[in-house]
Amino acid sequence: MLRTMFGSRLHWIGLSVLLAGGAAAFTHAEDESDSTTPGFREVTEQQDAAIEKAVAWLAKNQNRDGSWVATGGEAYNCAMTGLAGLALLAHGNTPGRGKYGENVLRAVRYLLKQQDKTGHISTPNDGRSMYGHGFAMTFLAECYGMEPGGEEASRIKECLNKAVQLTARAQSSLGGWYYSPNSGTDEGSVTITQVQALRACRNVGIDVPAKVIDRAIDYIKKSQQPDGGIAYRVGMTGSRPAISAAGAELLLMAGLYEAKETKRIVDYVRKNVTSQNSQGSHDSYTTFYAAQALHQIGGEDWAKYFHARRQRYLREQRPDGSWTITGWGSSPVMDTAMAVVVLALPYQYLPIYQK
Repeated sequence: MLRTMFGSRLHWIGLSVLLAGGAAAFTHAEDESDSTTPGFREVTEQQDAAIEKAVAWLAKNQNRDGSWVATGGEAYNCAMTGLAGLALLAHGNTPGRGKYGENVLRAVRYLLKQQDKTGHISTPNDGRSMYGHGFAMTFLAECYGMEPGGEEASRIKECLNKAVQLTARAQSSLGGWYYSPNSGTDEGSVTITQVQALRACRNVGIDVPAKVIDRAIDYIKKSQQPDGGIAYRVGMTGSRPAISAAGAELLLMAGLYEAKETKRIVDYVRKNVTSQNSQGSHDSYTTFYAAQALHQIGGEDWAKYFHARRQRYLREQRPDGSWTITGWGSSPVMDTAMAVVVLALPYQYLPIYQK
């Protein structure tokens, strides 16, 4: 069973002292060689150093208003802020506590200001705004689970209640979501973003209608192809590795470990998503969700994938601490934030990503 699925908010508040202590609370192993997984360790000195450089880069590149933005084209303010905020949380910071606690708090306050009367968390610069809405919800929900109470927590709770209601209204007749809340249509990647956000909200006691999540899970199942992968949307053919990786995480996160759909999609991910062949038009996105899914599975699947992907991250990190991975939607903020979340999965600081 996924132990955090219906965990109470008070449980996560109780972890705040540990969270504020940061990654230094772990005992580190010597770095293993590139060529083998025997002796594999989930946390190494090199890994810690890479995360430290990356979160320092994110903190340095946070805007004065508390946001982060993508470079070039649409800025995706809320999506980038949600993702960067999650990266700082994954490093062991909480709102107002920890080395980058003030950066987290500024991000919270920025996102709270972006919610409109409908409940949508977005700005005019947020292309495909439901991504931003979903990542913002996930980040704020994780923060809410760490807040001891008071005015800030009340503001987050009010924001999340409205955000969940907006997501529920925006669900399509088939059970999915699309890039904007009033589109009336759907596709897989936005759907997965919304479901993870709804689960994060439910974990901390926000009321989420069960039928909304159930219909979304059914949407992913209906998108499954004969090879076990997931198509771009219901009714289309052809599996997409990126969406399949995200779909695997969704079904595992929902606790459907023994479902036939889960077993088929996990088998597809094993065969089609590796630390190397995810290099493509959605590399960061694919790695972000594939790592989460394989972390849930654990064992040799996780060890092989994480070992190789960590080594690749270590090789490709820029001297300033960031990553820039070529592909659609790539930006240093997104790539760096997603890399930190993946590398920090073994810390298990964030309930939404725990086993």
